[in-house]
Amino acid sequence: NSISNRSSIYRYIKKYNLSGVILYDEDLKKTGLGTRNIESPSQLKKLISSLQSISKTPLFISIDQEGGHVNRLKTNYGFPEFPSWKHIGLLDNDLITEEFAISISNTLNEVGINLNFAPVLDLDYGDETYIGKLERANSGDPKKVIKHSRKFIKILRDNKIVSCGKHFPGQGSGKGDTHNGFIDISKTWSVADMLPFAEMIESNHLDMIMISHVHNNMFDSKYPSSLSKEIITNCLRNDLNFKGVIICDDPSMKAISNHYELEEMFALMINAGIDLFCLGNNLDYDITTELGGAFLAISYIFFLFPVRKCQLDEFSVNSSLYRLKVEGLSIQGVTVKEIKFTLVLSKNSFSIKRILVVIFGHMFV
Repeated sequence: NSISNRSSIYRYIKKYNLSGVILYDEDLKKTGLGTRNIESPSQLKKLISSLQSISKTPLFISIDQEGGHVNRLKTNYGFPEFPSWKHIGLLDNDLITEEFAISISNTLNEVGINLNFAPVLDLDYGDETYIGKLERANSGDPKKVIKHSRKFIKILRDNKIVSCGKHFPGQGSGKGDTHNGFIDISKTWSVADMLPFAEMIESNHLDMIMISHVHNNMFDSKYPSSLSKEIITNCLRNDLNFKGVIICDDPSMKAISNHYELEEMFALMINAGIDLFCLGNNLDYDITTELGGAFLAISYIFFLFPVRKCQLDEFSVNSSLYRLKVEGLSIQGVTVKEIKFTLVLSKNSFSIKRILVVIFGHMFV
């Protein structure tokens, strides 16, 4: 219900100036309902209030609340029932979509969650694919995905909840799960997969976009999407003109952790254009010590390594800080014009290392 000042998360928020936390209901190691952060609406509300009281600035309190299979707020804990995103697409009824979004939005708002990693913008390729068989995709028709996602996002915005479209550049055709290993969609991906992202960027509906870990030779023959500057900066930022926050899917997933060391992964993602890391601390990758392997890696890079050795791009770092500041204030209803924020443009390596901690120590509970 509350956070002790002796707990790890208390120390992390105070010491590393976290941007936020991500909440789960089940611990993948222990398995079973209520083994992580969520037991009931009243308990969750108290927990979130306690987390917010620790931080000097408002935290992102995030969750994966898509509905259906990806549903952290289950009826077992006293929350409403949420159908799958695919079910909403099959009904294809504007009023039902709005009611679905209102139900999720009200539930999140009541407990204090301000960032939802939804909606899924991947296209539905059927039961042979990972996204399809879990009913996480709304439709195989980009126009339907766009229509329902716009309604979903608008209602979240009305409740001051940040949404996150995922998984760029579209991983609906992937037959495997990036939690378990390398997934290549080079032969199955098409331009249609990018249409929901492109059109919703154009209409200014996307606050945040999550990058997938899939590999796509059509963009980058060397790196998976989440490590690819070609995909993140050249395509998403420059070609599609996305101005919002870019977050990576959990780097703990084996599509990344089986192939890259933490230090290398962080440096590659920063330079590729990732603004925000979501480290779920619910897999093997980042639980090597009490402090967490990810934090040790961050310290190793930014406090022990010379900045030049990591080849970090200073402009990318400062741009990320600015976007996160804008998005964080928007949760509180503050307009961009009211932001009083001076970017640190110093070339002094110590200054760069200190501000980087603000970006990376995220989303551990």
